[in-house]
Amino acid sequence: MPPKDSKETLALDSATDVFTRYGYARTTMGDIAARAGMSRPALYLLFPDKQAAFDRVIGRMDRLKLEEIAAALPALDGLEERLLHACLSWGLHGAELAAAHPDAADLFDLRFASVRQVYANFQDLIAGLIAPALAEAGLDATADEMARAFVYGMRGLLATAADPADLRRLLTVQVKVLARALRDKRG
Repeated sequence: MPPKDSKETLALDSATDVFTRYGYARTTMGDIAARAGMSRPALYLLFPDKQAAFDRVIGRMDRLKLEEIAAALPALDGLEERLLHACLSWGLHGAELAAAHPDAADLFDLRFASVRQVYANFQDLIAGLIAPALAEAGLDATADEMARAFVYGMRGLLATAADPADLRRLLTVQVKVLARALRDKRG
Protein backbone atom coordinates (compact mmCIF):
# COMPACT_ATOMS: atom_id res chain seq x y z
CA MET A 1 0.00 0.00 0.00
CA PRO A 2 1.51 3.39 -1.02
CA PRO A 3 2.22 5.90 1.75
CA LYS A 4 -0.44 8.52 2.49
CA ASP A 5 1.83 11.33 1.27
CA SER A 6 2.02 9.86 -2.22
CA LYS A 7 -1.77 9.48 -2.33
CA GLU A 8 -2.17 13.08 -1.19
CA THR A 9 0.30 14.27 -3.80
CA LEU A 10 -1.43 12.27 -6.51
CA ALA A 11 -4.84 13.59 -5.44
CA LEU A 12 -3.56 17.17 -5.29
CA ASP A 13 -1.85 16.88 -8.68
CA SER A 14 -5.06 15.44 -10.12
CA ALA A 15 -7.21 18.13 -8.53
CA THR A 16 -4.88 20.79 -9.95
CA ASP A 17 -5.18 19.32 -13.42
CA VAL A 18 -8.98 19.05 -13.26
CA PHE A 19 -9.61 22.49 -11.72
CA THR A 20 -7.22 24.09 -14.20
CA ARG A 21 -8.91 22.44 -17.14
CA TYR A 22 -12.58 22.72 -16.12
CA GLY A 23 -12.76 25.36 -13.39
CA TYR A 24 -14.44 25.07 -10.03
CA ALA A 25 -18.08 24.97 -11.14
CA ARG A 26 -17.65 22.18 -13.70
CA THR A 27 -15.40 19.98 -11.54
CA THR A 28 -16.77 17.23 -9.33
CA MET A 29 -15.09 15.11 -6.72
CA GLY A 30 -15.77 12.20 -9.05
CA ASP A 31 -13.70 13.93 -11.77
CA ILE A 32 -10.79 14.35 -9.38
CA ALA A 33 -11.05 10.76 -8.12
CA ALA A 34 -11.16 9.42 -11.68
CA ARG A 35 -8.13 11.48 -12.69
CA ALA A 36 -6.26 10.25 -9.59
CA GLY A 37 -7.28 6.65 -10.21
CA MET A 38 -8.84 6.32 -6.78
CA SER A 39 -12.32 5.84 -5.42
CA ARG A 40 -14.44 8.78 -4.34
CA PRO A 41 -14.49 7.52 -0.73
CA ALA A 42 -10.67 7.41 -0.75
CA LEU A 43 -10.59 10.98 -2.10
CA TYR A 44 -12.99 12.14 0.62
CA LEU A 45 -10.50 10.87 3.20
CA LEU A 46 -8.02 13.40 1.81
CA PHE A 47 -10.39 16.28 1.05
CA PRO A 48 -13.71 16.57 2.92
CA ASP A 49 -15.31 18.37 -0.05
CA LYS A 50 -14.66 20.08 -3.37
CA GLN A 51 -14.02 23.44 -1.69
CA ALA A 52 -11.27 21.93 0.46
CA ALA A 53 -9.65 20.38 -2.61
CA PHE A 54 -9.86 23.70 -4.47
CA ASP A 55 -8.39 25.60 -1.53
CA ARG A 56 -5.47 23.16 -1.31
CA VAL A 57 -4.82 23.50 -5.04
CA ILE A 58 -4.84 27.28 -4.85
CA GLY A 59 -2.66 27.28 -1.75
CA ARG A 60 -0.06 25.00 -3.30
CA MET A 61 0.03 26.90 -6.59
CA ASP A 62 0.51 30.13 -4.64
CA ARG A 63 3.25 28.72 -2.41
CA LEU A 64 5.18 27.30 -5.36
CA LYS A 65 4.95 30.52 -7.39
CA LEU A 66 6.01 32.71 -4.45
CA GLU A 67 8.93 30.38 -3.69
CA GLU A 68 10.01 30.55 -7.34
CA ILE A 69 9.83 34.36 -7.32
CA ALA A 70 11.65 34.67 -3.99
CA ALA A 71 14.45 32.35 -5.13
CA ALA A 72 15.20 34.59 -8.11
CA LEU A 73 15.08 37.96 -6.31
CA PRO A 74 18.55 37.96 -4.68
CA ALA A 75 20.23 37.67 -8.09
CA LEU A 76 18.33 40.67 -9.47
CA ASP A 77 19.63 44.20 -9.35
CA GLY A 78 17.52 47.05 -8.02
CA LEU A 79 13.88 47.60 -7.19
CA GLU A 80 12.64 47.92 -10.76
CA GLU A 81 14.24 44.65 -11.86
CA ARG A 82 12.90 42.81 -8.79
CA LEU A 83 9.39 44.22 -9.20
CA LEU A 84 9.38 43.43 -12.89
CA HIS A 85 10.42 39.85 -12.29
CA ALA A 86 7.83 39.35 -9.54
CA CYS A 87 5.00 40.92 -11.54
CA LEU A 88 5.77 39.21 -14.82
CA SER A 89 6.23 35.82 -13.17
CA TRP A 90 3.06 36.13 -11.10
CA GLY A 91 0.87 37.92 -13.64
CA LEU A 92 1.87 36.07 -16.79
CA HIS A 93 1.49 32.70 -15.08
CA GLY A 94 -2.19 33.39 -14.59
CA ALA A 95 -2.70 34.90 -18.01
CA GLU A 96 -1.03 32.01 -19.80
CA LEU A 97 -3.02 29.49 -17.78
CA ALA A 98 -6.29 31.26 -18.58
CA ALA A 99 -5.34 31.53 -22.27
CA ALA A 100 -4.68 27.78 -22.43
CA HIS A 101 -7.74 26.84 -20.37
CA PRO A 102 -10.54 29.46 -20.37
CA ASP A 103 -12.33 27.71 -17.50
CA ALA A 104 -9.23 28.26 -15.35
CA ALA A 105 -10.61 31.74 -14.64
CA ASP A 106 -12.09 30.27 -11.45
CA LEU A 107 -8.54 30.03 -10.14
CA PHE A 108 -8.51 33.85 -10.01
CA ASP A 109 -12.06 34.48 -8.80
CA LEU A 110 -12.04 36.73 -5.73
CA ARG A 111 -15.28 35.17 -4.48
CA PHE A 112 -13.07 32.35 -3.18
CA ALA A 113 -11.30 33.07 0.12
CA SER A 114 -8.27 31.07 -1.04
CA VAL A 115 -7.92 33.31 -4.10
CA ARG A 116 -8.19 36.44 -1.95
CA GLN A 117 -5.37 34.97 0.14
CA VAL A 118 -3.23 34.58 -2.98
CA TYR A 119 -3.66 38.29 -3.69
CA ALA A 120 -2.88 39.13 -0.05
CA ASN A 121 0.29 37.03 -0.19
CA PHE A 122 1.47 38.71 -3.39
CA GLN A 123 0.59 42.09 -1.90
CA ASP A 124 2.82 41.26 1.09
CA LEU A 125 5.66 40.35 -1.29
CA ILE A 126 5.30 43.66 -3.16
CA ALA A 127 5.05 45.63 0.11
CA GLY A 128 8.29 44.03 1.27
CA LEU A 129 10.02 44.95 -1.97
CA ILE A 130 8.91 48.58 -2.00
CA ALA A 131 9.05 49.42 1.73
CA PRO A 132 12.70 50.56 1.83
CA ALA A 133 12.34 52.80 -1.24
CA LEU A 134 8.97 54.13 -0.05
CA ALA A 135 10.49 55.25 3.24
CA GLU A 136 13.03 57.34 1.31
CA ALA A 137 10.59 58.65 -1.33
CA GLY A 138 8.51 60.65 1.12
CA LEU A 139 5.19 59.58 -0.40
CA ASP A 140 2.16 59.81 1.86
CA ALA A 141 1.28 56.11 1.79
CA THR A 142 2.23 52.96 3.63
CA ALA A 143 3.94 50.09 1.85
CA ASP A 144 0.77 48.03 2.35
CA GLU A 145 -1.44 50.72 0.78
CA MET A 146 0.90 51.20 -2.14
CA ALA A 147 1.21 47.44 -2.67
CA ARG A 148 -2.57 46.98 -2.51
CA ALA A 149 -3.15 49.70 -5.12
CA PHE A 150 -0.42 48.22 -7.28
CA VAL A 151 -1.57 44.57 -7.04
CA TYR A 152 -5.21 45.35 -7.72
CA GLY A 153 -4.11 47.61 -10.56
CA MET A 154 -2.38 44.52 -11.92
CA ARG A 155 -5.68 42.69 -11.64
CA GLY A 156 -7.25 45.32 -13.87
CA LEU A 157 -4.47 44.84 -16.40
CA LEU A 158 -4.95 41.07 -16.25
CA ALA A 159 -8.64 41.55 -16.98
CA THR A 160 -8.19 43.95 -19.88
CA ALA A 161 -5.01 42.80 -21.64
CA ALA A 162 -5.59 41.50 -25.15
CA ASP A 163 -3.15 38.61 -24.72
CA PRO A 164 -0.08 37.65 -22.67
CA ALA A 165 2.21 39.86 -24.82
CA ASP A 166 -0.05 42.87 -24.19
CA LEU A 167 -0.08 42.04 -20.49
CA ARG A 168 3.72 41.87 -20.44
CA ARG A 169 3.92 45.35 -21.93
CA LEU A 170 1.30 46.80 -19.55
CA LEU A 171 2.94 45.26 -16.49
CA THR A 172 6.30 46.65 -17.59
CA VAL A 173 4.79 50.13 -17.84
CA GLN A 174 3.13 49.78 -14.42
CA VAL A 175 6.39 48.66 -12.79
CA LYS A 176 8.35 51.52 -14.40
CA VAL A 177 5.81 54.07 -13.14
CA LEU A 178 5.96 52.76 -9.59
CA ALA A 179 9.76 52.50 -9.60
CA ARG A 180 10.05 56.07 -10.90
CA ALA A 181 7.60 57.34 -8.25
CA LEU A 182 9.67 55.68 -5.55
CA ARG A 183 12.92 57.15 -6.91
CA ASP A 184 11.51 60.70 -7.21
CA LYS A 185 12.30 62.23 -3.84
CA ARG A 186 10.40 65.45 -4.61
CA GLY A 187 7.20 63.67 -3.41
